Formats: sequence, structure tokens, C-alpha cells
Amino acid sequence: MNKDHDSLIDPLTHFNSIHPLRVRYNEADMQGIVFNANYLVYADIGVTEYFRKLAEATHGPDASATSFLSSFGGDCWVRHAEVDFRGPAHADDLLSVAARVTRFGRTSFATLIHIYRGETLLSVIKLTQVWFDSASEKVAPVAPGFIAAVEAFEAVKPER
Repeated sequence: MNKDHDSLIDPLTHFNSIHPLRVRYNEADMQGIVFNANYLVYADIGVTEYFRKLAEATHGPDASATSFLSSFGGDCWVRHAEVDFRGPAHADDLLSVAARVTRFGRTSFATLIHIYRGETLLSVIKLTQVWFDSASEKVAPVAPGFIAAVEAFEAVKPER
């Protein structure tokens, strides 16, 4: 099977980080359908909650997402984002935002986010995130400790 195709149809059980999110009225248009740009906001919330769960899994329940990333001497920013819309979310829908790291490169990693309403997949978002040194703010190799923490946390081991 095609790995890229498989990444688009991952069942929800392949995600160890799933965050509930209620669509607010102001996130939708006059027909009650969520504005396209808000899916990237939801993805950002999903990634933040992913890092929070990863921090708790590796550093204990009092760890924060921010201190977790800085403990590896770095942080990340989004270099590229792709959004595949499968169906509309509506005002007041209860969504599930599932996130997982799928691949590591030398200085970047890929994150897959699925947004569901119930069992219906509404959106597939792929992010390429670049690791950078916190002190210099220059791109740097992904911290080995961060890679090890992600690999221990994930239900499906990321590609390298």
C-alpha cells in the first residue's frame, strides 16, 4: 500500500493525543460552516496539546509544553502546512483533534493532524516543523532527546 495514502486514512486509534474542541459561533460563517483558516488554528491547538501530553508522559504531570521543548535546547516552527478538507464542521460541533509525529528528518519533523466530528473525518492536516536552537534562533538538527521522547510516546513509530 502507498504510505502517503495510508497516512491519510489512519484510524483514530493510531493517535495517542486526541483533544476535544467545541466550535465557537464566531469561527463559522453565516451558514454556520467553519471558516477554512480556522482548521489551521485547530491544528495548532492539537499540536500544543500533543506537546503537553508528550511532556506529561516523559517529565511527569506538572510538566508544561513550553518547558518540555526548551529542556532539549530548542523549539520548532511550522515551515509548511497542507490542509485536505473532507467535510465541513459547523458552529457548536464537538470535534476531536488528533495529532502525531509521523517522520523525522535531520532538522525537521512531520506532524499529522486529523480533525473528526464523531467518527467522521473532516480534515487532514500535514505540517512540516523545523527545529531551531532557542539561543540563536537558527535551524538546527532535531534534538536526539526529543526524538527519543516522541518515539517512546507514539503508538506508531515515526519514520526516519
